[in-house]
Amino acid sequence: MNSRKYHDYWDENIDKWGEFYLDISHGHEILPGPRWFTGMYHATIGRLERRLMAQRYARTIEFLDAHIRPGIVLSDVGCGTGIFVVEALRRGAVVNAIDFTDMAMEMTRANVAKHCPTGAVRYYQLDVQQQPLPKSDVTLAMGLTPYLTDLPAFFSHTLSNTGMLFCLFVNPRHWANRLRARLPMLNVRGLQCYAVEDVDRLYAQHRWHLIERRRFATGYIDRAEHLPL
Repeated sequence: MNSRKYHDYWDENIDKWGEFYLDISHGHEILPGPRWFTGMYHATIGRLERRLMAQRYARTIEFLDAHIRPGIVLSDVGCGTGIFVVEALRRGAVVNAIDFTDMAMEMTRANVAKHCPTGAVRYYQLDVQQQPLPKSDVTLAMGLTPYLTDLPAFFSHTLSNTGMLFCLFVNPRHWANRLRARLPMLNVRGLQCYAVEDVDRLYAQHRWHLIERRRFATGYIDRAEHLPL
């Protein structure tokens, strides 16, 4: 997928992805391809994805509990429906809610208004591969890099403006992603994979240090921090 197609996909499906986290059936996500394939995908792989989304939610909440306290500035990049924007606000953070689609910004505003109307939140509609992020203490990117085609640009626009990154990556060496590479029709969302050595090289270029890396699903979750001069 190019950036235009990613934009259109998320405008069409961001509300369905919000329901993934809420553990509602996600058999109505709109995927490219014939109807029979979409139905088969939701009935098989989709069931596994549902469980993994619940686990990803739990891992992110665990991170917020450990690292977010009143006054911390957090950037939620690819904020989607604003689920983690709301959770960070509940913990007293000042939040930069960042996404590149109209629908995501609309849904995030609505969820903040409903759950944390007095929360300190700033909204930024931008493409993180083209524009720098606002300053923050912590950056959350839990569903972003699988849809980026230019990871070096994202790192350049992010790492110079934050102190900690909590980020999910898809690993090209996982057997499921090797299978997707051989059978592109299985890669229904056009996921982008990034090898650990490439990510580590980018950390080093920006004087960042990997604090923790945990395997997750077909990839890994990193917690990394900026090295002091």
